[in-house]
Amino acid sequence: MKKVWKVLIAVLLVTAMFGCGKKENKKLVVWVGEESAEFYQTVCNKYVEDHPDFGYTVEVKGMDTGSAGGVVTQDPSAAADIFTVAHDNIGKLAANQCAKPFTDESLIKQVLADNPEAYQNVIYSDLNGQKYLYGVPYISQALFLYYNNTLVSEEQAQSFEGLLEAARAAGNNALTVTGDDGFNFCFALLATKTADHSTSVKIYEGAEGQSGGSKGVSNCQGDDTVAIFRWLQEYHEDPNGFKWASTDGWEADFRNQGVCALIGGVWHYNSASAAIGETKLGIALIPTFKLTAKSVEGLNGPQAGDEYRGGTFADCKVFMLNSNSDKDKYSAQQELVKYLSSKEVQQQSYLSCLNVPSYVGASEFVSQALKDGKITETQYAVASKQIEMSEWGIPQPFLTGTLNNYYYSKSAPSVFKALVDKVDYPSTGDKFFTGEEAGTLEGVRKALYLAEYIWMHGRNPDSIPETLPIEA
Repeated sequence: MKKVWKVLIAVLLVTAMFGCGKKENKKLVVWVGEESAEFYQTVCNKYVEDHPDFGYTVEVKGMDTGSAGGVVTQDPSAAADIFTVAHDNIGKLAANQCAKPFTDESLIKQVLADNPEAYQNVIYSDLNGQKYLYGVPYISQALFLYYNNTLVSEEQAQSFEGLLEAARAAGNNALTVTGDDGFNFCFALLATKTADHSTSVKIYEGAEGQSGGSKGVSNCQGDDTVAIFRWLQEYHEDPNGFKWASTDGWEADFRNQGVCALIGGVWHYNSASAAIGETKLGIALIPTFKLTAKSVEGLNGPQAGDEYRGGTFADCKVFMLNSNSDKDKYSAQQELVKYLSSKEVQQQSYLSCLNVPSYVGASEFVSQALKDGKITETQYAVASKQIEMSEWGIPQPFLTGTLNNYYYSKSAPSVFKALVDKVDYPSTGDKFFTGEEAGTLEGVRKALYLAEYIWMHGRNPDSIPETLPIEA
């Protein structure tokens, strides 16, 4: 009985805090990804038809889910009742009271029963000192490798060395990425040793999920990280190695056979397939690479020949509730989210839109879909390799808006890019390291200290300590 009263009190608290708004003709508006809007509109129409007591019509609108969080923050009154964002937006939306938590016990039980622990650790936030569920996962995301199978063999696609061999034969570059931001260019930063998945990198480990809480512990200065970025510098300097996307975009590079492969996500599938054709599109895990003698020179731990696999953020897209929605919609919002995030609808969404499900055991469904002829071999590879890559990744650990902003500030990605390119950082004014320095062990340590400092403080330091590594 006490548990029931606690839930009732929580509901009353939330509706009191977020209850202002104007009812709009008994209608719920839902934002999903643009590629999924038609599917979810059909699903919602069927749900309303099958549940005459639901009491609402549902309008589904396609939205760029990457920018949806910013739209909600700027003007919650203009946002949908239920909206989709990547989970790393949860902290800032909750802290700014742009979202309200889920309190329906049956929905919470479904979330806890269906989702892996890694997702459960990043979908809660705090309200008045108490932890609440703010995001309900329904799509999983991770990076993997697309390659042109007329230029690269299946065996060559397993390693960066194999991609380089293919590029030399084709007279082009081995690899590009779809962006130099903190997400799409994370394969080097999050690389882990193949023998045991180990890495010294820590990003806000142990941070508190509340506004103004602890930032936890970050580390970007380990000898393994130093060696990995020195390896990438070598790979980038090779005429056939890694290249940033051209000004025409990665699609043009892939289409014109300027590169053999690229690192991307399932959301890049349509563009990658259109660029070279589905029959030429190969899918693989982000490859392995072996540290070179030059990359480990002067270091104690890493050894030449140590093998690593490129890493990824393994994330989920979630449904969230608009704090500005009419309080009378609160129950219906949660009822609809419970249905839209169910295994049944996630499976339908995959078959219709290739949205890879987030629930535990989704790989079995995907395998069966292939056996039943519901998806192509390439579509199966996209889903299965993403699911498998998730085992080599971590969810973005940005439990608060502050952590999200600090990590994704433009400064840290530009540090990594300057380091790989061996150019001055910054390019104007006082320099923290020069292009010449970036090619030295001391310069690499400076760059990694800088990135860690920006993660923890949101700005460049006033100066660089004489001795590194040191906590930033």
